Amino acid sequence: MWPTETWSNSHEHLVGSGSDGCDIALEVLRHCYVREKQHVMRFRQHAERMQFLKFRYALLRIASKEEEHAKWIAAKIKALGGGLPPVIEVRFTHESDWNYLRSDLDDERRCVTEMEEDKRVIQSHFPDIVALLELIEDDALKHRQEIREMLRQSAPQTFWPAREER
Repeated sequence: MWPTETWSNSHEHLVGSGSDGCDIALEVLRHCYVREKQHVMRFRQHAERMQFLKFRYALLRIASKEEEHAKWIAAKIKALGGGLPPVIEVRFTHESDWNYLRSDLDDERRCVTEMEEDKRVIQSHFPDIVALLELIEDDALKHRQEIREMLRQSAPQTFWPAREER
């Protein structure tokens, strides 16, 4: 794949090229499956490191929703006769809760962008998969809003020199 080429653009030629498009649909779904499973890992790891219980529970709830997405995608992969791809375990290390949240927000933003490309690639052949991806995309947008709110509540404060008590 060329650096300027997106994942879906590099596979766009497969849809409608004589096959029923099933191969590309499986590729899209497998990519989405791995992405969702890695989101589960990411949110759970970040939840473990959160100081504020409210944020911890929110991230665990988001992780649970991401796990549900992965199950939906797995069902579609199996329905198309495909096998589930291996998921490489990911580890994230940041210095602060704020940095964890910031990286989560960035990742959800990338997810929505990739999902738009995925939908475009398969839209004419697999409207049911596009509908599934739209449900997942709607949740990703909600997750972004929740994470933005957590960031707003925990934004790094400007530190003023401490005043001495007299």
